[in-house]
Formats: sequence, structure tokens, C-alpha cells
Amino acid sequence: MEELNLTPADIGKVLSQPNGFEGLLGRMLSVPGGPESHANDSDTTDDMLAPLKNAKEVHNREKGMPPFPYDPPSRILLIASFARDRAKRTVSVQFAAEDSAGHVVMISLYNYPGTIGAKTEVLDTLFPLGTVLVIKEPTLKTSAAADSVPHVRVDCPSDVIRLTAESPLSLGIRWRTGERVPLAPEPPRTEDGWKALGNKYFQSEWFTSAAIAYSRGLTRTPSSQVLRLNRAMTYLKLGHAGAALSDCTHALAQKELPSSLRVKALYRKAQGLYGIGQWEEAEMAFETTASEFPSEAGSCKTWVKRCRQRRQEKETGSYNWLEMYTASLSKARRLDVADYKGDIEVVELPTRGGGRGVVATKDITAGQLLLVSKAFVSAFPDDCDPPEIFLIQNLVNMTAKYGCGASLGTKVAERIAGDPACARLVYDLYAGPTLPPPPSTYLLERAPVLCVENYLEFETPVDIARIEGVLSFNAFRPTGLPLPGPSQKESDHPSALFLLPSLFNHSCNPNVAAVCYGDVMVLRAMRDIPKGSEVFISYRQGDPASFIKRQEGLRHHLDKCPCDLCTLDRADGEAACKRRKTLEGKISSWDTVDKARRGIQNLEQTYKKRRSHHDPTMTRAYFHLAQVQQKQGDLMGFFHSAISALQQAGLAIIDKSVKGSIRADPHLVTDDIPIRKTVPPMLGIMGDTYIQICIALSNAFDEHYGDDRRSNRWAGAAVWLHNIRYGGGIDLFNAHLLDPELRGKTPLY
Repeated sequence: MEELNLTPADIGKVLSQPNGFEGLLGRMLSVPGGPESHANDSDTTDDMLAPLKNAKEVHNREKGMPPFPYDPPSRILLIASFARDRAKRTVSVQFAAEDSAGHVVMISLYNYPGTIGAKTEVLDTLFPLGTVLVIKEPTLKTSAAADSVPHVRVDCPSDVIRLTAESPLSLGIRWRTGERVPLAPEPPRTEDGWKALGNKYFQSEWFTSAAIAYSRGLTRTPSSQVLRLNRAMTYLKLGHAGAALSDCTHALAQKELPSSLRVKALYRKAQGLYGIGQWEEAEMAFETTASEFPSEAGSCKTWVKRCRQRRQEKETGSYNWLEMYTASLSKARRLDVADYKGDIEVVELPTRGGGRGVVATKDITAGQLLLVSKAFVSAFPDDCDPPEIFLIQNLVNMTAKYGCGASLGTKVAERIAGDPACARLVYDLYAGPTLPPPPSTYLLERAPVLCVENYLEFETPVDIARIEGVLSFNAFRPTGLPLPGPSQKESDHPSALFLLPSLFNHSCNPNVAAVCYGDVMVLRAMRDIPKGSEVFISYRQGDPASFIKRQEGLRHHLDKCPCDLCTLDRADGEAACKRRKTLEGKISSWDTVDKARRGIQNLEQTYKKRRSHHDPTMTRAYFHLAQVQQKQGDLMGFFHSAISALQQAGLAIIDKSVKGSIRADPHLVTDDIPIRKTVPPMLGIMGDTYIQICIALSNAFDEHYGDDRRSNRWAGAAVWLHNIRYGGGIDLFNAHLLDPELRGKTPLY
């Protein structure tokens, strides 16, 4: 057969021929009377291959056939990759393919597991030359550009079905251009061949390709426990602990399993139990492994210690915060810790978006730990080597997603591919007003472990539309996730999906604040919360802003924020709020004391006189004035303006003195700090600013006046506020703000 070596220009010519693309899509398999197969229908539970088994090939070139088969949705496209050029990857994976009649098309696969950051040689193993695919619900993707090549776009990975020589659907298919694509690699035909190929991919750390190879081998030789246990190890590397547990359980059920395989099965089963958070069962499994195979006692002992640490974390909320913080500064940002849920619960709240919220089950005190949640999936800027920038258009909220946020959907699809039991945890989150509402309750308990017998051959569809909706309304760019270097570009921000934190409703002045250590989110109470009261977080990230800017940033989530801060701002009037926004944007340009004072006077005129406290804008303005005064050598002005900034944020100051006697709180036995130990009203959004100002005052008293007592008192105020905001005591405070090796390397806030 003549070798096919078509360039993109050649493909474009084929596709531009009269009826060329129409004929390509006409070359389909149709399912007479078969059930509709919606890729984005999460309720579909039928065997996905069932409608295809009785399919018969048709060739339809009738005029007027729609180029994109919206109806009926049960149509599919049968193709084989054939181009000598390697597959290309942008956000999608692109390659040339032909249908069985010889028509050529470019394929774009989105959200396909194993493709994020994949190099060309990895793509060659995922989609080797000659791969035969059945594509359900193909979508025609075109561009207005004159030289553009139409693509068949596939968004849902479960719409891609791989056919092998053993697949029943392969029987009877005849390819017009020949049975084999020139230069296509010959797949292994024996158990040892698939094992060797899988091992090669595993050693290269191409774990998705390795899992596919072991699965292909198991299709040919289902009794091979070597392939099954190798796949279990691969699943562990991919983070699919449930699938690994299933493979090991299957192997251990065999009556005559050699000891060389039994030790692997026991050890990897214990790792699988650990990976799905069954710490007690994992501990017993490691102890059993050590008892039966003493040679593994050393490593099992280490794992048992880790199991006990996770159990303690889950049951008591006792964590090594300093260790977590320092670990989050390294590249190993996915921390090994357990989830913890304190005195809170998810309840039905019909008036809230999504119909649910989180309330306190007991009286909660400020600083109390409420939740530790490990990300369901997370993406960091340096996950790809070298780092890459992704950009996609979010059609749910019509915004562009840059960087890590653009890859999060694929990561969710990957997680569900290897752990189908966890799909409900995502699908039960709010996905926007255009998709079915979530249930009125939310259960974090996972469904029973499901076997993943053939990796990336989905038994139930991946609901990519629901995933995209969930991410549009729930993906976090979490405060505190470490950023590499000083850059703050949009593409440098990490992104993550946290499950239970997604159930919290918003307040611009929340009673709970979040901080992240790597991929772990920690939520603490920022003031006392009575039993039965709703618990809020802020959806906004970064510095608090004026009313107008806050509303602009929240428009996607809610029409009107009912929090106390927004209620006060609305009472000031729309004109005053717009004026305030304009003035806020000029604060950083106040380079003289006179400019700063005039700016503050103008800002004050935008507030009603009877407001109990000003908003964060006034705090920023006064602190900026203090910094300008300090630069110009006006130390007395600096002290008074810095203290005024704290008062503007609602902090009660006991001792405003700069010299002379110390003023103490008459209600306290000691005079350890110059502020009243009542939690300020805006700690949830101004906590870092409080701490920053207290440290600035402490440093100024030390450096300019040598006043150790006042310096220590203001430092003590910073420590007290820091401990409510972050916990961890003096050790975490020192590491975060005073350790010369860590200070400034990565912001905790």
C-alpha cells in the first residue's frame, strides 16, 4: 500500500473538497433504535459499549446531511490515527486520522487523562500510529481563518473508546486504505510482551501509558497476577488508590499466589487503604504484612507511624503546623495529612445559591479550628517541566482561564477515571443555574471502591459539562498556596478544587478565614460563632477592596451580598461608593504627606458620619500615610497614623503612648500587649494587615527609640493576632515572619 504522508495543508485540501467533511461524518456507525448516549448525562449508567455492539456500518452522502451530528446523539465516528507526524499538544491533543472509507480529519481531544504537560514521546505511547478509536458525539470545530483546518473536537474522555484486535467491535471492520497503517508499531501479543512494555513506560514515569499497557495485557491474559499487581503499583503512582486496592484484593483472592507476589499484594493493598483514608484498616494491613514477611517490617513500621498520625489528625485536629508550613515552601506541595471536620455541618438553606450552607453545631470561639481539607485536585505552575501557560475560554461564565485553572478540568477527569467511586463527590456540588441543582445534603463519605478493570475504558460517562460548571463556581485560587518566586502573574497562581469548603457561602466580612499549606486548606473561626449560626468564608482573594470592586468581583456568584460590610456601604449611597473606588485606586500614588492627608479627607467624605467603623479602604489609607511619614523621618506621625489605621479597622487600642509610662488594660492582671484582647470585627479580611502594622510598630520602637518594652508589647500583639488567624503559636509566627531563611520566600497569606 502506498505510504500516506499528508501535511496539514494536504489535510485541509481534503477537508475543503465538496462533501469532503460531510462524507467523513457520513461514514459513521449508527445505532438503529439504540438509547441516546449523552456524554454529559451523569445519570447514564448503562454499559457504554452496549449500544455499539449491534451497530452496522453505513455510508451516507446525501445532500443536506448536517456537518455536526446533533441529532440523533447516538451516532459515532470510527477513526484510526495515521499521520507520520507526531501528535501535537496545546490544551488539547491533536492528531490526524482517517475513517474506514479513507476520509481524513484532524482530531482534538480535550480533558484526556495523562495529557497535561505530556511531552511528544509520551503522546506517542498514548496514541500510537494506527490506534483505532470510536468517538461518540463528535463535534465539528472550525475557525473563521482562511487557512484553518477543521477539527473534530471531543471534550469528554469517556466519549473516546479504544478498539483493539480483541475488541468485538473490531470484527468486520474493513479499512479502505488497508488493514495496517504504514509504520504503525505492532502491539505485543503475549503476557510477557505487555509486561515488558508496561515496565518500560513505568520506568520512564509514563504512568498513564503503563496502566493502559498492563490493562491491555490483562485483557489478553486475565489470570496474570503479575500484570495486575504491576498495574496496582501504577495506580498508586497515579493517585488512584481505590483502583490499586481493588487489584490487590483480586490478587489476594487467588488460592495459589506465590509468596513473591503475595508480599507485593499485601503491601500495596495497605498502601491503597492508606490512600483512600482508611487509616485504621491500613495500619492493620501493614502490621499483617510485617508479621507474614519480616523483611518488610522496617518499611511497614514507618507506614504504621504515618497511619497513627493521620488518625490523630482526623480525630483531634492536632497538626504540626510548622512542619506543614515549611513543607509547603518546597516543591512537594501535596502534603500527606488527614482531613478534619470540627463543630460544623452542611444543612439545607433554600435561600442560598445552591440551596445549602454550613452552620455551627456548637458554640465556636475565635481562633478555633473548623476544617482541614485536602484538595480533591490541585494544579501548580511548576507541575509541568518546563512550566507551561494554558489558556481556555470558560463558556459557563464567559471568562478566560489562564494557567493552572485551565488544566483543572482535566485533572478532575483523570481522578474520576481512576476512581469512579469519587465522582459523586464532585457531581453533588453546585454547578450553576443552567444545570440540575445539587441534592439538599452533601455526604463526604465515598462510595464503595470500584474496580477499574480496563484503564480509560469508562463504564459510566464522565459528566464533563457538570465538571466545568462545578469548577466555574467552586474552583479556588487559594490564599496561601505557595507561589514560585516573586511573580504574581495570572498564569502563576495555583488552582484547586476543595470539596467541603465549596459548600460555604460568602461574606465580604466572614466569620471564618482560610489559609492553605500546599494543597491543604485550613479554616479557622475569626470571631465567636453561636451554635446554629451560619459560617461564611470570603470568595474574594487578596487585599480587601472597596464596595464597587467587591461587587464586580462577586457578580458571577451572587447578585447582592447581604453581609454587614456591604449593607453599611450601600447605606452610603452609590455615588459615594463610586467616588470611594476612584480614590482607592490613587492611594499608592500618594508620595507626600500632604497628598495622603488630602486623600484621606476626601475618602472620609464618602462615609456617613454614624458608621461604627470604617471599611478596609480607610485602614489602607492611614497605613500608607504612616509609611510615607516614616520614609520622610516623621516618626511621631508614623506612630499616630499606624495606630489610627488599626482603629479604623476596629481594633481596640489600650496604649497609644509613644513615650513615658505604659498604659495597661485595667481588666487584665498583666500588661503584656497594648491592644484589648477582644477579637476585632474584621479579622477575617484584615488579619494580615493588623499583624503587619503591629510588627511595623514593634520594629520602629526597637530601631528608632531602643524601647524594648514597647517593642515587645507590639510584637506580642502581632503574635496574639497571628495565633487566632493561623494557629501554630510562636513557632509558626517566627518561621512565617522572623526566620531569615523563610521570611519573604513565600507568603503565608
